[in-house]
Amino acid sequence: MTHTPKIPMLPTELPQQRIRAVISLSQRPSGFQGKREPTETDLLPIKMPGSAKYVGQVEWAWGPNNTRLDSYYLSANRRRTHWILWLRWYDDNWGKWEEPQIHAYGPRQGVPGNVAAAFLLLDAWIIDKGESDPGHFHWINNSALLSVEELQAIGRIVWPKSGTP
Repeated sequence: MTHTPKIPMLPTELPQQRIRAVISLSQRPSGFQGKREPTETDLLPIKMPGSAKYVGQVEWAWGPNNTRLDSYYLSANRRRTHWILWLRWYDDNWGKWEEPQIHAYGPRQGVPGNVAAAFLLLDAWIIDKGESDPGHFHWINNSALLSVEELQAIGRIVWPKSGTP
């Protein structure tokens, strides 16, 4: 179910993050690799479908006027051959959520949705790190398809020296 993400405004609205089990990601499915630039454009939709599942939301807060707020969604393409990770980011200059865009995609063949979401997000953040390196996110605003523990595990893989938020 696609929805407009809620931005927590109070610490009590954040999911518990400090006292959590430290987990590792499951084994990456053989041959599953998230890509950023769509080469098979006929396989990928132009717009995020209403059936996309909410994965979660993370925030980078470097200062009062310097933040990055990203929400992620997962869907399959129309042919059901690929998983697509969508990014919907908050534009704090205009006070609105931008239209979702494809952030990563990979083959669907036998890969469950939650596993696809984890590895697509991992691959997308690795690409982000290489392009602009925002550093480890500061906190998790919401979790849904992926748990707080899974989001933290992905963050530790991408930014190992940064520790956990």
